[in-house]
Amino acid sequence: MAVAGLTQCGTTTGDDGTTPTPGVTKAELLAGTSSKSWVMTSSKINGKEVFNQSLVCTRDDNTVYRVDKSYEINEGETKCRTQDPQIYEKGTWAFSADETELIINNEQRFKVVELTNTTLRLSIKTLFGETIDRTFKKN
Repeated sequence: MAVAGLTQCGTTTGDDGTTPTPGVTKAELLAGTSSKSWVMTSSKINGKEVFNQSLVCTRDDNTVYRVDKSYEINEGETKCRTQDPQIYEKGTWAFSADETELIINNEQRFKVVELTNTTLRLSIKTLFGETIDRTFKKN
């Protein structure tokens, strides 16, 4: 579920979506003051929306970023199979030095297109030349 990214800087805006929030870092926007949960609302491949093609039981999955630079992806309220573990992925996150990329497990690099208190948009160019754009909302 992790997404690799590109290199250009996205925007970091304030709660109103227009101006930066003074004194709030990108890390705080992503992980809050302890942890912050995000749920995907859109997934596009080469501009075509594909989110509604995913299994309904995966659409409420949460990605939780913590201030200690760890993350987890969990099943949310609904599991596809009851025997599946609640947490199905764990790892680490960091920003690139210029904070234009979100780096997952020291290898996957996501372009940060937008990061506000309530919206996270990431982009990746795959090895096959496809561009995947994913949008998350604060959960």
